[in-house]
Amino acid sequence: MQPDETQRTTQAYDEIAPHFAAKFFGTDLSSQLDHFCTYLQPGAQVVDVGCGPGRDLLNLAKRGFWAVGVDRSAGMLHEALARGAKRLVQADTRALPFAGGALDGAWACASLLHLPKAELPAALTELRRALGHGHVCLIMKQGQGESWRDDGQGQRRFFAYYHPAEVELALERAEFHVLHNNLEQDKRRSDLTWINAIGWTKLITPHVGANTAIFNDAGQVLLTRRQDNGLWCLPGGHMDMGERIDQTAIREAHEETGLRIELERLVGLYSSYYPPGTFGKDSPAHGILIALFRAEVAGGVLTPNAEVTEFGWFDPDQLPEDLIPQHVQRIHDAVHETQTVVIA
Repeated sequence: MQPDETQRTTQAYDEIAPHFAAKFFGTDLSSQLDHFCTYLQPGAQVVDVGCGPGRDLLNLAKRGFWAVGVDRSAGMLHEALARGAKRLVQADTRALPFAGGALDGAWACASLLHLPKAELPAALTELRRALGHGHVCLIMKQGQGESWRDDGQGQRRFFAYYHPAEVELALERAEFHVLHNNLEQDKRRSDLTWINAIGWTKLITPHVGANTAIFNDAGQVLLTRRQDNGLWCLPGGHMDMGERIDQTAIREAHEETGLRIELERLVGLYSSYYPPGTFGKDSPAHGILIALFRAEVAGGVLTPNAEVTEFGWFDPDQLPEDLIPQHVQRIHDAVHETQTVVIA
């Protein structure tokens, strides 16, 4: 098996480590470090991802942070050790040797650009896992595509180049909130521009959504059959940003059924946990808080769509067996004049 881009680049760094350290150790990144450090608490635990010969790692330590350097290259770690770095770990960014939430900050200067673009999401997800409620600084080269470059020492290294919007999107998809994203001209090369981005770990909260129990004049309740798992259920879905919960109920009912509805009353609140695979084989486990409304039809026509394969009107006492289990009680509560809070 041929070594991949990361392995070959690591081997190149092992060979050129002394030359690279002598050339770049004195590069001044104090302004970038100062900016990043404004987001960190005193004594924060920070990892320098791809620390190389230890330049930024030592600067983080001088600022009073508990700093640890991680690099795949043994040659680079040897150079960092020779320059006084104390905490050094040989490891891959995609498999960091830290417990979840153990770190407060991650500094990744010109390191993740050696990964193929297809592997950047895995690296950022791993950083997100290792960070608690913390920050990441990502410094990448602006450009397009991927390429191998000869460094003039007989070694070739792999580089991926990015547009600032690509970096921002990658951080957001890894559940970082982007606080800062700008371009900066390299001080040595006029043809090189750097992307400096800072992300903040988002506070992950449970999902919030709404169901509607829509009844006809015969007292039957409308159910939809889901496309993803084939089960019957009440119409509903997740709340959008900037939306009230009653608006969620009306919008989701229209999107899933084609009907315009009028809400009659709030039936109850339901806090539920759904295990992996509930909504399709690849769906993750998640908790959700649902507001259930009773409603009646105000107009429209039942219309199939990408989420729903079938509609049906059912007597509340003769519900289908392949109904999402949590919805049985919700329908029962909608039939009766109750207001309910259920945790199940």
